[in-house]
Amino acid sequence: MTKILIADDHQLFNDGIKMMLSPEDNLQIVGQVFTGKDVMDAIHRLSPDVVLLDINMPHLNGLDVAAQIMQHHQSVKVIILTMYNDRKFVEDCQKMGVQGYILKNSGVDEVIMAIEAVVANKKYYDPKLTKSTTNNQHTDDFFMKQFQLTKREIEIIGLIGKSYTNEEIADKLFLSIATVKTHRNNINLKLGINKPADLVKFALENGLA
Repeated sequence: MTKILIADDHQLFNDGIKMMLSPEDNLQIVGQVFTGKDVMDAIHRLSPDVVLLDINMPHLNGLDVAAQIMQHHQSVKVIILTMYNDRKFVEDCQKMGVQGYILKNSGVDEVIMAIEAVVANKKYYDPKLTKSTTNNQHTDDFFMKQFQLTKREIEIIGLIGKSYTNEEIADKLFLSIATVKTHRNNINLKLGINKPADLVKFALENGLA
């Protein structure tokens, strides 16, 4: 019997996955959580074999949760179950050693296939990723939700990461220099960043540049 923990902030989807997997004789849904910060506590209490984990979770995103699981609960298998098919997220998960990554438009049979694969100590990365993975299809959406950034602020962060000056950003985006400076101040506040070098580092590390 494989014990499953479902971690997704959308209750309807969370309940739907539970409903679809519950009839399987070899699977047991031991718990459901709806925020990133509740996952580790649930693992301690419920000792699941597999965690089905969304990326975009409140309080603590799924990538950070996955890193914690990889570090502190190496026997627990992680399958990212997400709408995000961006190359950066996939590569980050591969580097961390996450065992599975499947898209939310998959059928229940594929979810079961992924579970069976990781329990057998194999990797399962959605075959659709090879066709649909892109460099920036959903990344902006992720950072908008995670850090409350606007599309314009994300665009400016990307240009800062490419070493554009305020004047060059203003020219490229048809903005005044004062507007660019205002955007930069707002970005710094939202990210808790004070130094220009740290903002460049943020842009590069998060694939925004």
